[in-house]
Amino acid sequence: MAEKAPSTSLLWLTIVAAPGALALETAIRLLFFPADFELIRELFEPTLTPVAWGVALLAGAGAALGIAIQRRVVERRIARLSEEESTQARRFQIAFSVFLLTTAVPQIPSIFATFCFTFGASLVPVLAAIALTSVGVVAQALRVPRLAA
Repeated sequence: MAEKAPSTSLLWLTIVAAPGALALETAIRLLFFPADFELIRELFEPTLTPVAWGVALLAGAGAALGIAIQRRVVERRIARLSEEESTQARRFQIAFSVFLLTTAVPQIPSIFATFCFTFGASLVPVLAAIALTSVGVVAQALRVPRLAA
């Protein structure tokens, strides 16, 4: 039986998850939250903006950590394959599965940054978190074929 390669649409959904979360949050907040909620956001802005900057730093560290652990995990999982199981398609499937796992490392902080924005943090640190996350996720995505080789 021929093995099917993972979907590239899943790859793209992973890459756009953090910016998509911000867009979805903004749309939901603007459509469904009461106008008075903006007063709460203004009240919490001075407190939550530094928190969002801290979360942005965590997202950057998460991006670096995700890249660092991606190779190790892929190599370990591929090393466990028997010679018969070690096909190019199976190695790619393993590398792709690890990619999906390790991209959560930077994406979780960027989601927290989005929550900070919901409750009043400045948009700048949130965009910084999303940018750092996106760079880390794209870097990991570009490594998948090479790690599967």
